[in-house]
Amino acid sequence: MSDERIWYALMHTPGPEVPAGQSVLEQPGIVEHYKFLKRRDEAGQLVAAGPLLDANGAGMTVLDVESAEEAERLAREDDLSVVAGVLEVTVRPWHVVMARR
Repeated sequence: MSDERIWYALMHTPGPEVPAGQSVLEQPGIVEHYKFLKRRDEAGQLVAAGPLLDANGAGMTVLDVESAEEAERLAREDDLSVVAGVLEVTVRPWHVVMARR
């Protein structure tokens, strides 16, 4: 199945508010990230999300939204765990050539 589109990979790492030696998962503010994921899922924009197994506290979320600007806005303003500094995020565009969805 050939299917060309742009999705956005949100690459998450522990933010500046996570004390050294603590897991991002121990932070009360991480619940805001789960709420963000739920909102994106309910809006039909969430493709996938989960932790990266080769980096402690890192994860990736893939969004299917209209533009890089929308992906940046959602990642930096709608995810209150990023706003609070529990997570840092880098948004990367991904040209998807083949996908099941």
